[in-house]
Amino acid sequence: MKELFRELRHVPLAAANGLLLLDTCFIVSMAEQQRLDEVRGPRIATTSFNLGELDHIHHHLHGNVKHALRSFLKRGDLIVVDIPVVPGERERERAFVQSIDASLLREIPDASDAVLAAVALATKSDILTKDKHHLFTTVLKDHFMKYGVRVEKEWRHGLRGEMVRKEF
Repeated sequence: MKELFRELRHVPLAAANGLLLLDTCFIVSMAEQQRLDEVRGPRIATTSFNLGELDHIHHHLHGNVKHALRSFLKRGDLIVVDIPVVPGERERERAFVQSIDASLLREIPDASDAVLAAVALATKSDILTKDKHHLFTTVLKDHFMKYGVRVEKEWRHGLRGEMVRKEF
């Protein structure tokens, strides 16, 4: 899996802007539904942190789900936003989130759940996640709106035109 991760297009956090960020749980859910081939567009991205999560769990996935995930990665159109934190380093996760917006940790107490939200705020990027219980509180939704960031839980045909913003 790591060889596929290395072959993807990587961009530093400072250069990323206006992406559609895929959360780990969204990627796995779409792989389980055999729908990852629908997830296309010039601004589809995830973070190096999320790839770390995928690397950690991929050997637990069923064969057809693994195959769908590998096929998705082999396409090579997923952008990876490189960030200076990896899963499991709780203090570094907290420090990273606080460096972008400390108030996120009041609404999303688990720093690992807040990492993608912090990247979205820093890059003015939208999020696709299945883990909406943390990201869809009214207070947090209002907070995201101040940054022009939206959180969605479903991929829909035409979504990339609706949600995807500018090119690099």
